Amino acid sequence: MANRTVFIVSDRTGITAETLSHALLTQFPTINFTTVALPFVDTSEKALETLQRVNQDAQQSGIRPLVFTTFIDDELRSTVASGDGVFFDMFEAFIGPLERELGVESSHTVGKSHGVIDPDEYTSRIGAVNYSMRTDDGVSMTEYNRAGIIILGVSRSGKTPTCLYLALHFGIYAANYPITEEDLDRGRLPDDVIQSRKKLFGLTIDPERLRQIREERRANSRYAQLRQCRYEVAQAVALFRREGIPYIDVTAMSIEEIGTTILHKARMRRQLY
Repeated sequence: MANRTVFIVSDRTGITAETLSHALLTQFPTINFTTVALPFVDTSEKALETLQRVNQDAQQSGIRPLVFTTFIDDELRSTVASGDGVFFDMFEAFIGPLERELGVESSHTVGKSHGVIDPDEYTSRIGAVNYSMRTDDGVSMTEYNRAGIIILGVSRSGKTPTCLYLALHFGIYAANYPITEEDLDRGRLPDDVIQSRKKLFGLTIDPERLRQIREERRANSRYAQLRQCRYEVAQAVALFRREGIPYIDVTAMSIEEIGTTILHKARMRRQLY
């Protein structure tokens, strides 16, 4: 497998450049990319240091490294772009065409996409994260009336990370309830959960994959046995169908895919942060 160094450079966090470059580079699975993140390159001195690192890598490897950036400052951008790397500036590629189409100049403000521009929105997002943590694993069910969505599933099916993703990226108040063996044997959910039926959304998973995940947490236990996993998954799906609860199979899905699919299927308003 071929190797290539990738520099992610920004005068702020670099989250935008990192996200976009990752989306692009995943299309080249035969190449092994080594990523070097360099955020907060916001002075001439730091830009020169970055330039030296890019040039040094090119000299040592004999291959030009890829350099993805999101610079607002033209001088800093020019300094880094003058090196021996292959330069891709995410903002430069889109800001110019957007300015021409919209007929106005951009603000050229550093940190707009991931800074605290609106304190009220930021506070709301932090509130959503705190809510998801406070109601994790069926705790504080009395607060379900504040939930935008309540995610159901057997233990280790991905409920907690999905809730935190929805809260952090979309400001959604997402709670989750773990379907227990007692719930499955009884064939029904607790009243506090059923009362919020319209907010419920289920996750299911392949029993073999569930066994692998549980084995890492509690090896050689009844909890991680394939027979137990098959029983819980089958009973949970039957419960979802009986109660008319929408659900998705998350076996081959990332947390991002799970969250986005839930938003789409539940027709929830998206506010990306």
